[in-house]
Amino acid sequence: MLAATPPELLAATADPPIVEIRGDTVYYTGGFKIDSMAIFNDAVAPLRRGQVTRLVIRSGGGDTVAGRNVGRWVRKMALVVEVDQICFSSCADYVFPAGRARVIRANAFVGWHGNERQMTILAARRGTSVEEEFERLLPAELRRDEPAKAREFVQMLTRQWRTTTLPDEQAFYREIGIDDAFAVCAVGDVLDARSTAETRGWGFSLADMARLGMPDTAYLGDGVYERDSTGFRTYLVPITAQACRAMLN
Repeated sequence: MLAATPPELLAATADPPIVEIRGDTVYYTGGFKIDSMAIFNDAVAPLRRGQVTRLVIRSGGGDTVAGRNVGRWVRKMALVVEVDQICFSSCADYVFPAGRARVIRANAFVGWHGNERQMTILAARRGTSVEEEFERLLPAELRRDEPAKAREFVQMLTRQWRTTTLPDEQAFYREIGIDDAFAVCAVGDVLDARSTAETRGWGFSLADMARLGMPDTAYLGDGVYERDSTGFRTYLVPITAQACRAMLN
């Protein structure tokens, strides 16, 4: 999820999310959390394939399991995913690529900063272990003041990741028929070296999205998406598909 969220993007991280059905369109505004999945599931439960054709989403992301839950439903319903202002993190990892086609509104952006597999990539790049990467995520105070509790928590996180969340993510990408290079290639120092104070992640041109398995993506603004979208220019580092794949070799 976005850190230090700018005021204009606060709605994208709202919890609980707002889920509305109007005509043939589902509107989703807010973040993803396990505790809020029922709100989405209950709202869309009466719908059958063909009743709706589009998901308009504004989301800063959040929990990966909840993101895949929405992504799987989008895939099952064969929806067009239309980005209103922002689709970041878990939204970009799972919901955006699950659409049968994709639309990015004027000045909106789709940005990535890693997924479940990032722990493996980061460990390899830093010469550490997955356990050490999870430890980095803990508050410094916990690591310093309660090392035994911190170790136990890291072991729990790592076990859950190995047995549940990573396999589920791998299954998800198989289901939608795409590999996850776009979601993980620039994690860690690769992104940090190119970032500014406002950078939140990386993004691709429409042509490079197609090369990475996300064809049929349109930008509704004037000009070229990666050059003329204010959201892209402000928050994302541009990366090519070729560079992205090279980072993982």
